[in-house]
Amino acid sequence: MVRKLIIVLFLFSIAVISYDSLPYFHFSVYRPLSMFSMFAASFLLLFTGYRFKTGDYFLVAFAMYSVAHSLIVSVGYGDTGSSFKHVITLLFGLSMYRTSVYIAEQTKEDPELIGWIAKSLMVAFIPPIFAGFLQLMDSLVLHSGFSMPFTGLFSEKVYKGRIQLLSGEPSWGAIHMLSGGLLMFFLYKRGFRKQLPLLIGTAVLLVLSFSAYAYSVLLTAMLIYVLIANKNRGKMLLVLGVCVLVVAVGVPYLLETFHVSGYFTERFQFNFNHLIKTDNSMFIRVYFPAIGFIEFAQHPVFGVGGGFYYREFADLLLRHFSDGLKFKEVADLVFDRPDMATSRNLLSKVFAEEGLIGAVLIGGFMAAILKSAGKSPYAKFAFALCVALVMNFDSYSFVNFWLLIGFIRGGFFQERPAVLAAASDTQSMKGMKRIA
Repeated sequence: MVRKLIIVLFLFSIAVISYDSLPYFHFSVYRPLSMFSMFAASFLLLFTGYRFKTGDYFLVAFAMYSVAHSLIVSVGYGDTGSSFKHVITLLFGLSMYRTSVYIAEQTKEDPELIGWIAKSLMVAFIPPIFAGFLQLMDSLVLHSGFSMPFTGLFSEKVYKGRIQLLSGEPSWGAIHMLSGGLLMFFLYKRGFRKQLPLLIGTAVLLVLSFSAYAYSVLLTAMLIYVLIANKNRGKMLLVLGVCVLVVAVGVPYLLETFHVSGYFTERFQFNFNHLIKTDNSMFIRVYFPAIGFIEFAQHPVFGVGGGFYYREFADLLLRHFSDGLKFKEVADLVFDRPDMATSRNLLSKVFAEEGLIGAVLIGGFMAAILKSAGKSPYAKFAFALCVALVMNFDSYSFVNFWLLIGFIRGGFFQERPAVLAAASDTQSMKGMKRIA
């Protein structure tokens, strides 16, 4: 019964993974439904024989250090609230990782579970992909904003002229398309043919989203894959070259052909100096992480403490990057809500808040994950994608990150004997009920 509940909770998490900012909940800007059912499943794991593996002790040690350090420094800062929020997100991250590893291990024992994951993925992406094509028609053809009320049912903030699916931010929508697209491709190659239309729709929206973040993450992931892969390097370099041409030449051509306008289109003029001075989002994505590394330079061993990146944020920005005050979002964070400032980059966050000790522990954990990837090209690309995704995301409750990391660790992407790889869309409902 416990195993059944864990599987059901996980499948629900997959089914709602693309909903990350519903307007009915206001506990955080980033509030994916998936993390709650993942947390519940992780709690149920306490009643099973699941245990952390050897390489996971780096992660456990990081969590223990981060929690203890954050609580200690919170006394000196007189701000236990920020420490509490940090601890909660860290615990949610651990729970999502544990659950994903457990499910990945279960798929090796019961391959039919993969069929349920494929179905849940379709439930997760059919509504957002439908919304994405509505937004695409609205953006490129009608220019009326007719898609915004529908999107507003699922997202607190709606961007006119952007492809954000049903997500809270266009960049978050890109995260779902990239991570979901990888899973769709893997499942399709494993015999789940119904994933193909969804994969094609996701690929089309990813290209036509005109998201500089999506393109940069994809290109970065490909580059990382080339560096860590033992085979397929030549093919991936060729694909990487084609993708660079698409972004550098094809995307500007499409923007001009479809007469797309908006603040985000200026990014494809590739004038970095101009963007830093005029693009609020670009300024934040570059200089907020930089402030994190400056904090690390000032507190190299222990860092400023988990959840306390904001403590020196305003002072450092005024000292080094005061030009950013012309942007309202930056000025509001400096003068009105400095406690809301975040590094916008998980690597920067770790170095700034946890110092060299925390960075070494996380580095050891990621090295163990890479070792777990083995020779699987899917697992290695998933690892590369995870590393690339966090360059504009700094929450420890990052569902997509922990899902892919857990799948790598649990062997979800590893090759299976032919007799076990028979699980596909043609499986009978009787077989599916047997796994549940």
